[in-house]
Amino acid sequence: MGFYGIVPNKTWEVNPEVLTERERIEDIQAAAARIQRTLLMIPGPTAIAPEVLAAGARPVLSHSDPLLRNFVSESLARLRNVFDAPSSQPIIMAGSGTLAMDVGLANLVEPGDRVLILESGVFAGRFKQIAARNSAEIRVETAPLGRGLDLDQVRRAIESFRPKVMTITHVDTSTGVRLEVEPLARMARERDVLVLVDGVCSIGGEEFHGDAWGVDLAFTASQKALGAPPGLAVLTVGPRARAARENRTSEFPGYFTDITMWLPVMEGYESGTPGYFGTPAVTLLTMLHTALEELAAEPMPIRVLRHAWIASAFKAGIAALGLESVAAPESIANTLTVVRNPEGVGDELVDAVHVEGVSIARAIHPELRGRSFRVGHMGVCGPAEILTTLGAIERGLYRVGHRVDFGASLSAAQQILANPPGQVRSDAAERVMRT
Repeated sequence: MGFYGIVPNKTWEVNPEVLTERERIEDIQAAAARIQRTLLMIPGPTAIAPEVLAAGARPVLSHSDPLLRNFVSESLARLRNVFDAPSSQPIIMAGSGTLAMDVGLANLVEPGDRVLILESGVFAGRFKQIAARNSAEIRVETAPLGRGLDLDQVRRAIESFRPKVMTITHVDTSTGVRLEVEPLARMARERDVLVLVDGVCSIGGEEFHGDAWGVDLAFTASQKALGAPPGLAVLTVGPRARAARENRTSEFPGYFTDITMWLPVMEGYESGTPGYFGTPAVTLLTMLHTALEELAAEPMPIRVLRHAWIASAFKAGIAALGLESVAAPESIANTLTVVRNPEGVGDELVDAVHVEGVSIARAIHPELRGRSFRVGHMGVCGPAEILTTLGAIERGLYRVGHRVDFGASLSAAQQILANPPGQVRSDAAERVMRT
C-alpha cells in the first residue's frame, strides 16, 4: 500500500474523451446526491448553483495566470453593475463580511472623528466596536425592534452631532429589517457626511443604486445573495471615500486592511497590468466569477423582482400558519425573514425542521433568542425551495407539539408563486429557451 492508500503499479483506465462542462456539472451533482444533506435555507451561507461548484473543481490556477486575471477583471466589472456604482472601484479580498466592515469604516475615520451609527439590529454593534477601536467619537440612533428609523430622528442627529461618517445596515440579519438607504444617504450627503452601507444581506437581492443614492462606500460578502461560497469580502470605494483615506493626516494602523494597498491592484486587473498584494484566493475567485456570470444572465431589476416575489410567497405561508414576522411590513426585507415562534415553542423548532430536511437558523438578537427563527431566501432560491421549507416548518411545528393546519402555508404560498410578476415570468421563459 502506497501513500494515501494508492496501490503501486495499478493500471488505471483513462477515459480518452474530454468531459464537457455540462458533464462535469452532472458528475458533481451525482456525487452530491450520494451525500446526506439538507436544504440550506439560512441567511448565509446560501446554496450555490452546480455551475459554481463545478468551477471550484478545476485545477488551482496561478495568481498570475492570464485566465485568472481575466476572471477577476470581469468580476470587478460585474460588481460595478450589481452595486450600480460605475464611479466606484470594487475591491475583492479574502475574508468575511466582517472584514469588509472593518476595512470600510477604518479607512474613513481617524482618531477623534465622529461616527453616527444607525442601529436596526445587532450588526450595528460591530460598527460601534470598530469605531471605538479607531478612537472615533460615537453616537448610536436606535430603531424600535422590528422597525426602521424615523427620518426626522436621523436628521436631528446629523444636525446636532455633525458626524464625518454615517453607517447604514441595509438589511440586518438579526431582525429582518430593511432600512431605506436612499433618503438616509441623501440627508447625509446634504451635510457632507460620508455614507457607509453594510449590504452583506442585501446587495444582489434588494434594490441598490450606489451612485444614484450617494453611497460613498458599500460592502457585501460572497456567500449571501451573490451565490458564491464563503470567503470573499467585496467592497466598492467611491471618490469621496477614496479622498478621505488619501487625505488622512494620522498614520493608518492597518496593513492588510489598508485600501491604498488594494486599490492599485484592482485597477491593475482592469487595465491588464495587475499588481501583487498577498496571494489571492484563486479558487474562490474562480467560483465568484462563475456566480457573477450566472447573476449577470438575470438583469438586476428582474432579480430584485424575483427576490420580492419569493419573499412574498414565504411570508404569506408563514402568516397562514398564524406566525408573525419580527420586521414590520413597511420595513421587511426580501432576502430573509425572521419569524416569531408560537407561544411556548423554543429553539427545538429549528432542530425539528432540520430533521425534516431543511436547515434554518436560530435567532441571534438578544431579545429574540429562543423565541424566533431565521430563514434566508436569496441567491439561487426559487419556488421549489420556498415550498419545501414551508412544508418542513409545518412538520417541524407538528413534531414539537404545535397544532398545525397541514397545507395552509403551501396553499397561501402557491397562490403567489402561481402568479409571478410579468417581467420575472418572461425572463424565465427566455432563459429556458436559451438553454
